[in-house]
Amino acid sequence: MTKQDQIQEEIIEKTIKFYSDNEKGYLNLAMRVGKTRITLEVLKRMGYEVGQILIAYPDNKLKDVWEQECIKWQFNNFNIRMVNFSSLKKCNTQDYDVVICDEFHALSENEASLIQDLNASMWMFLSGTISGETKDKWPEFKEIANYSTLDGIEDGILADYQISVHLVKLDDKELSPNKKGKMLTEKKKYDNYSYVIQRQRAEGRPTMHLALARNRLSLSSIGKMTYLKSLLSTMKGKRVVVFTGLSAVADGIGIPSFHSKSANDFSFKAFQNKHINHIALAAMGKVGVTYPDLDSVILLNFVYSSEENSQILNRCIKLDYKGKLADMHLICLNEPAEIKKAKEGLSLLDSSKIVWKS
Repeated sequence: MTKQDQIQEEIIEKTIKFYSDNEKGYLNLAMRVGKTRITLEVLKRMGYEVGQILIAYPDNKLKDVWEQECIKWQFNNFNIRMVNFSSLKKCNTQDYDVVICDEFHALSENEASLIQDLNASMWMFLSGTISGETKDKWPEFKEIANYSTLDGIEDGILADYQISVHLVKLDDKELSPNKKGKMLTEKKKYDNYSYVIQRQRAEGRPTMHLALARNRLSLSSIGKMTYLKSLLSTMKGKRVVVFTGLSAVADGIGIPSFHSKSANDFSFKAFQNKHINHIALAAMGKVGVTYPDLDSVILLNFVYSSEENSQILNRCIKLDYKGKLADMHLICLNEPAEIKKAKEGLSLLDSSKIVWKS
């Protein structure tokens, strides 16, 4: 029995014991530990191979994972219903023995309300990146087991990691028109947004639309793109995934790209089959996907969500990376608002593994 097998068995036994006295709980398990296999084994030993089971997830890639794992571990229940979070409203006409919610930290407020309205005897929520805020949203759910990324690193089943935050300057040379047609640099546009946001906050006025406009500027920043291309030039022999926030940005990097607007998935398949080493993604591929022999992840776009950023980090921490250091890069504008967002987004991760570079 491998170390991973031992860990899984301990969690399985702990989970079965938990549900002898409780109805609602969650597993807080690092990615790559095997939470899908653990869940299926718990259901099997508890006799739910003939029960009515609902499995909900935020990304359809996870449906493929569940279907493959059911086959692999011979969980032969034909009463399983699988549904994306966005379709939960279609599920409230049936009673379930078990409701499983995968990556429950990704539930929106409306989706959380829908899943709470379901009728079930047993609730099992799953994630590997749970913030204190998420725990506070689900006070009726108890933690069943906790196995962190750090635990996995110490036990030798996950790669260690490092995160480099690259602070870059906005471009102050190239001119382009603002909404009023005035020719400005992106630095000037950003400063104008920041000035008005600060003033309206002081006056107690809403700033959401201005903040979104400033963020859109950041997503397609010339300064970020220039730095990214330079960084990629040093990684020619490495397998790298670049996460962006816009499809146009992904297409403009100069490497193969894949996103919801792509005509086909040829580039994605080529990357997965290791025919190409670099690929740019836009708002997809953050959950439910394993990238073979990945060396580095680059975030050109990142969010306040520490849970989502942790998910992306774990794209490059694999079980078979013995002795390898998983490598993650965040390209961040050297501006107070961006730095604040980066710090909040990295709050779930070990600060000793984060290096800030300017």
